[in-house]
Amino acid sequence: MRYLLLFTLLFINFVTFSQTNKKFILIDNSTDQVIPFANVLFNELENKGTSTDIDGVFYVSNTIKTITISYVGYETKVLKLNEINSQIIRLDSKFSELDEVVINGENPAHRIIRLAIANKTLNKPKNLNSFTYKSYDKVFADINEDQPLNDSLKDVSSFFKDSYIFITETIAKHKYLKPRFTVDSVIARRTSGFKSPNFAVLANSLQPFSFYDEYISLFETNYLNPISSGSTNKYKFRLKDEYVKGQDTVFVISFVPKANRNFEGLEGLLYINSNQYAVESVDANTYNSGKIDFTIQQKYKFIDNKYWFPEQLNFVIILGEGFGSFKYVGKSYLSEIITNPPLQKKDFPLVALTIPDNVQGRNSPYWELYRKAPLDIKEQRTYVLIDSIGEEIKLDKFLKWAPSLAKWRIPLKYVDLDLKHLIRYNKYEGTRLGLGLYTNDDVFKHVSIGGYSAYGFKDHTWKYGGEILIDVPGEKDISVSLKYNNDLRETGSYSGNTVDNPLVQRNWIASQMDAVESISIHTEMKLLRNINWNVGFNTADVTPLYNYQFINNGLPITTYTNSEINVGIGYHVNEQLVRTFGITTRIPSDAPVFNLIYSRGLKRTFNSDFSYNKLRFTLDHSFITKGLGKTTYHLDLGYIDTALPYGLLFTGEGTLDKKIPFVVRNYFQTIKPYEFLSDRYANLFITHNFGRLFNNKGQFQPDVLLYNNFGIGSLDQASYHQNIEFKTKDELFLETGLELQNIIKIPYLNIGYLGMGIGAFYRYGYHNLETSSDNFAFKYSMSFTFK
Repeated sequence: MRYLLLFTLLFINFVTFSQTNKKFILIDNSTDQVIPFANVLFNELENKGTSTDIDGVFYVSNTIKTITISYVGYETKVLKLNEINSQIIRLDSKFSELDEVVINGENPAHRIIRLAIANKTLNKPKNLNSFTYKSYDKVFADINEDQPLNDSLKDVSSFFKDSYIFITETIAKHKYLKPRFTVDSVIARRTSGFKSPNFAVLANSLQPFSFYDEYISLFETNYLNPISSGSTNKYKFRLKDEYVKGQDTVFVISFVPKANRNFEGLEGLLYINSNQYAVESVDANTYNSGKIDFTIQQKYKFIDNKYWFPEQLNFVIILGEGFGSFKYVGKSYLSEIITNPPLQKKDFPLVALTIPDNVQGRNSPYWELYRKAPLDIKEQRTYVLIDSIGEEIKLDKFLKWAPSLAKWRIPLKYVDLDLKHLIRYNKYEGTRLGLGLYTNDDVFKHVSIGGYSAYGFKDHTWKYGGEILIDVPGEKDISVSLKYNNDLRETGSYSGNTVDNPLVQRNWIASQMDAVESISIHTEMKLLRNINWNVGFNTADVTPLYNYQFINNGLPITTYTNSEINVGIGYHVNEQLVRTFGITTRIPSDAPVFNLIYSRGLKRTFNSDFSYNKLRFTLDHSFITKGLGKTTYHLDLGYIDTALPYGLLFTGEGTLDKKIPFVVRNYFQTIKPYEFLSDRYANLFITHNFGRLFNNKGQFQPDVLLYNNFGIGSLDQASYHQNIEFKTKDELFLETGLELQNIIKIPYLNIGYLGMGIGAFYRYGYHNLETSSDNFAFKYSMSFTFK
């Protein structure tokens, strides 16, 4: 009955509106693309009119006889409504190349831009204490036929000539509480090819919510906002048009980066309303962006006679160029906006994006309520075509792959194949081949039992292990694992110095190993907002695989047993979590991340030989300095309160290996892997990425990175360590380096480039080596770039 009443009211409202207003769509006469934000003046009513929305749509009352339509770069058109025979109105573009108009020595656009900058705090939506709204999001993918197509894409284009390749719709409710609490709750979702997908694509998640941040972040690239402080020195602005709208004036200002720019920039049009000098709409795209072109369009409305708030948020992503590229279009329409509702922290779950189990699907009555307009023929055909394909090839089953792939596993019937154990390489084992299998949800829900076996072709030794992993359902994201391993462990890596990833180059140069037979139990959980917690216990029999003895209570020992309890806590400032495909992931952020690990050695527990306290603390943070680039630093501190065998101390922070000369972040580049040994240390790694500040034109566009790394440490009872060479960092270690990334760029899948670069590093100060050439390290780097 509620739905019936709601539909009836909406129908009456729609009929009434349609009887008194005519709908028109404004498009480019040559490209058939819609024209957003054009000015439509009602000739009979002085200073009255409207503007086209993001979709080029506008409405005119039946009482209006004549309208005048104008838009930057197009011929102005005056039309009599009784002579218009179609909803479609076409405008012809015109070529205009006017220089800036300067009045009394000042560009008039600069005054307006400065006023818009001065009012950013007033107009930025997220400076409100709180707000809620609902959104209807639609995203579709298509072949970009504006670019020439190769033969294979011509066949694909022919197959999809009456439909898109993909379409998805989502309705969601959004809440925000200052300064950073957000939640997006999906109400309904529909995706072509899938009956009940456990993911949702929100169009407004791929672009900033408003156009007021100093930098507009798109695909992890930071573009300088044209309405940021000092932008008049960075951008070329032109006042292209101004028109009266009610009691306000709208200024149309074009912007483009200046020729000698040293930043990543945007180009497009800003519409600034004289009411609080707020952004009324913006149409911007990335400037000279290579294999990816990103367009964002935003439209705002003045609500509650106080605030400007987004009303429509669209994006267009064109990926690839030349013979075959793809276009992704997202449209987001906001409604039911409420400013400053009484929200509290308890109203916000730990996960920012939630998809309840009872979410509405493709038959939801919500669709007709929140769609801006009914699906057109092409969109309807997309659902029919892709749904039939999805049914034929059982697309839903591929959604089960996502949780497994996130763990480096390929799902099979009943078991997952663990990719981490298939093939590895390090300098001790050489090439290592193996097989790892874990049960999946086909056997047990939330419980996985597995194991692995691997063989090193250089050390000619088998390694193996097994694990029981339990995932506890709920937003606390609790997991418990019980493991047995008979394997190798790199010295100094016991406190988490390396990452268990076969693609990390630091793991390739590992050569000093301990043989370890261990049993461990470990649990992780989301303790509180922004805080992760883990607790574990491990007992291990350790045999050094290198010539070494440790003096313990006056007696030399080689093998030993160690039992240890670990407690770790991680704090992520500005943390945002999303849960899709049944996986909770953290949205990348430059905000600080703190990690603290405490370990307690338990002597006599399972015949353990040592009692000790061990601490390790890390801090990671990045920030942007306008006009200079991005600085990233990693602070790493360690402390042990008693003498321990070599394998339990801190070492391995070096990456100098002439046979595998790769730059590895947050390690020393001119230190050999095991050159120094410490039981307490402090390391600071600072990397500043100038980007393309020194050259942003032509084919040669390397990113320029400056490194400054510092370290100091000490080792008590150094004489306890026999038959092995090492140094200590009792004096400050210093190194500086310069890296040029992406000197060589190899096209990859027509969507970007695999970049190759070089770096040169130099160690100096107290630890400077006698032979000058030994202080230099020359290395390669690898990266991926769209440009």
